[in-house]
Amino acid sequence: MSISLSNVDESPVTFVEEVVLPVDQLDPNQLAGTVTVRLEGRVLAMDGGYFVEGSMEAECLLICSRCLEPVPWKGNDRFSVEMRHPLDAADEEIELGDGDLNVMFITGDQLDVGSLAAEQVMLNLPMRILCQPDCSGLCPRCGANKNHEGNCRCEPEVDPRWESLRGLQGRPS
Repeated sequence: MSISLSNVDESPVTFVEEVVLPVDQLDPNQLAGTVTVRLEGRVLAMDGGYFVEGSMEAECLLICSRCLEPVPWKGNDRFSVEMRHPLDAADEEIELGDGDLNVMFITGDQLDVGSLAAEQVMLNLPMRILCQPDCSGLCPRCGANKNHEGNCRCEPEVDPRWESLRGLQGRPS
């Protein structure tokens, strides 16, 4: 899905697009399924490129990083991105400044809505995904989800560094 940028010089182009992103376009380790993204915004012409501003709403199932259970997630944010054509000097190293970090490079006169949606979702995903703040995770021995009572029947591991103190437990002082 793309938006033609050929008429942007004459007047701004507004858009409302809904995109379904597959897991492999984002991070398969964080996502439990496809991501539905709604983008709304406008594209303005600027010297040497285009300026895209708008809002993003996304919804999907993420994977808890401790217990691997699916976690519903909804994200919404405003964005602004500068779009430019790459420089001809591809072999030359160019130092990026602070202002260059909000730049997307495009080829041709089409704005790829899927790429824009994927970038905005990745920027808004939480750093650590948890189903609940006190998630107990998986048992390292049997793999059971320790959040569900009765799933793990493993005995607690004793730290071998404390083993020499075990004999002192019943002695009077």
